[in-house]
Amino acid sequence: MSSSQQIASFRKVSAGILASAHLASQEDRPRVTKKEISLVLKRVAPALGIDGTAYHVLDILLGLVQADDFQAGKRPVVAISNQRLAEYTRRTTRTVTRCLKKLVEAGVLAYRDSPTGRRYVYRGSEGALEQAYGLDFTPACFNLEAFKAQADAFQRRIKAEQEARRAVTRFSRAIADMAELEPAEFHGFAARAQSIVIRDELNVVEKSVLLESLYSQVLALHEAQSLQTKDKMSCAGDIHVSPLFITTQTDSFGSNPQRTCSNEQEDNTKTDNGSAVEMALEKEPCGGRTETQRPKSRVERGVGGKLPEANLDGVSIGLIQSACSQVQAETGLTFANWARLCDAADQLRMLIGLSPAGYQLAVERQGRYLAAACLVVVAEKALRDPEHIASPGGYFRAMIDRAGEGKLHLHKSLHGLV
Repeated sequence: MSSSQQIASFRKVSAGILASAHLASQEDRPRVTKKEISLVLKRVAPALGIDGTAYHVLDILLGLVQADDFQAGKRPVVAISNQRLAEYTRRTTRTVTRCLKKLVEAGVLAYRDSPTGRRYVYRGSEGALEQAYGLDFTPACFNLEAFKAQADAFQRRIKAEQEARRAVTRFSRAIADMAELEPAEFHGFAARAQSIVIRDELNVVEKSVLLESLYSQVLALHEAQSLQTKDKMSCAGDIHVSPLFITTQTDSFGSNPQRTCSNEQEDNTKTDNGSAVEMALEKEPCGGRTETQRPKSRVERGVGGKLPEANLDGVSIGLIQSACSQVQAETGLTFANWARLCDAADQLRMLIGLSPAGYQLAVERQGRYLAAACLVVVAEKALRDPEHIASPGGYFRAMIDRAGEGKLHLHKSLHGLV
């Protein structure tokens, strides 16, 4: 069947639609699995600009397509009307039509229209497709490798932008601090740094490069001034005097072997209360040395690998790292600590199709640690079983609501994933 026969006459044809139709007409479709298609499409969706309702529609279609239809000799077609999709997504049929067109032009789907434009699938007695008209996933099978490369490039770009944003903050603050501590000639550098930060025509990577170069100039100037100050404070013209050596070794603990324990205790009682609080002296037997040790706080001890500020009952970053292995493998992320998990929130949010406003509301309600933990759990479940969660974004919001009611047992979900 030619590509012109697969597209109904009522459609306004574009170059992307024709390209997808041409791929769908090919008979040598690569052998892929539904799971592989689902994982790659959800990874590449942000790079293709598929978000919001378009991502929701794609998620529904992936849930409806039969896994057996990706086998050789079959065709992965979904027969669902725009009206039914509009009911599922709670959008208008015109919005659904635009979303489907975006998916087709991106090379994910192809229109496989019947002569009447109606979508339907007829199967034989053994379940084989006899007639199938609807939305065809064949173009995604051909574009799978290209989508993988595009998703990897997008992840690298996201990481580079994250590092650049951190560099912009780090260098701009360092230059501003130098302007406050050093003479007036550094104030010009601070003004230049601020002008670089607010320039809209530069992207964040270009800003980081310019700020790093400016910071190098600041360091060079600071080093030159330090050398000048050293020269002014040199020992030329100083009067040479003989050093005075104190030979009586009674000025420190343990230096005098005849010092008694009672003397040590007497000296300890003479110290003021502030010094006693700051430095706890742990004494050894008489004649031994003394050590000053500061007791570790609960934050420094990191009991159980948990972050105390997170206030997550039974949940540690180690448990999250063990439970969410699929997310880390597919995205290349590593949740070594809570800070890295929070930094990956934007990437995870796009992975499940959640809007920035929706995630910000969750952070305001339950804090960034619980919100990030719920986010990675939803992403892990969606990657493992795409058919289980029809709307990952709605699933995330439901978890936040249950947390507000005190009914969320996140540690049980994580142990189940482990």
